[in-house]
Amino acid sequence: MKNLCLILMLLVLVACAGTLPPEAQKISSVSDTSKCTFIKNDVVDTMQPYKQIFFVQRVTYNAGGDSYKILSTSDYAVPGLSNSRSYMINFEIWKCKK
Repeated sequence: MKNLCLILMLLVLVACAGTLPPEAQKISSVSDTSKCTFIKNDVVDTMQPYKQIFFVQRVTYNAGGDSYKILSTSDYAVPGLSNSRSYMINFEIWKCKK
């Protein structure tokens, strides 16, 4: 019984870790930053290319921003892991909405 409870708690933790709050899901890219306040530059590095924007939204939300501007993206082979690539996104975090 104790093991079953531990497994259920772990499953709930994993399920919650992979989602964004509704406010963070509204975070989007911005091109004109003239009416925005700059917060900071940041970098996301992931081996999951399909979750790049998810991680950018999460970092932007945690920094207090509501928009991001991607500066560059790159990918590279991971040393020691055959056929593995990592994807890096360099972006700026902005606060555009009042």
